[in-house]
Amino acid sequence: MAIHTPKTREDLARLLSPMRLQASVFERAVSVGAAESRTFSQGAPKSAPNTTRWFRTVEVMHEELMLLQLDWKRDDPQNLPYFSQPDLNLGLITSSGNEFTGVIWGSPSTKNPKGSAFARRVDENGQMAMFGQPTGDGGELDVKYLWILLYNERDGQVFLELSRPLSMAGRHIDSWAERIIFPPFDLALGAFSFEEDGDDDEDYGFTIARR
Repeated sequence: MAIHTPKTREDLARLLSPMRLQASVFERAVSVGAAESRTFSQGAPKSAPNTTRWFRTVEVMHEELMLLQLDWKRDDPQNLPYFSQPDLNLGLITSSGNEFTGVIWGSPSTKNPKGSAFARRVDENGQMAMFGQPTGDGGELDVKYLWILLYNERDGQVFLELSRPLSMAGRHIDSWAERIIFPPFDLALGAFSFEEDGDDDEDYGFTIARR
């Protein structure tokens, strides 16, 4: 498993640019999602903050991806919000993650059990079973590599990562092929906690081999 831990905005940009992505997409989505989750009183259903956070995170990601004008598309197979970049055969899904999201130790996973619509997107080889699926405009959705934006709020920060799943155990992802771990999003500052005064420009990537 390859893990990347970019320390500066430039480091992160170098990782995201080949995927036709920008850090601002995720920064804006996480910020709005966190703010919306705080709009409920104790009288609201207990699921309201987390559900609304996901709704707004997906909505803002949609807006920001379309504003990039880098040919990102949006479809909703089986009512699952799904972004794709046809030229690169990339897919992108958003999900809340567990307490190991956004850190190099432990094993990150989706926070809640996923249904069949989600599970069918990850096959045993970590690739996509999404070839030839119809899209809203009458075309076909051909995606080979799925990436998932995982986020988890704790200790006044939102920890997040963009990671490529390898396999699922039951209704949870249990292994990853590659992880890009973002600097924590500081809710007080409203921005990623980049180490802009880092000593060097290294990629900060390493590989962990499974036993």
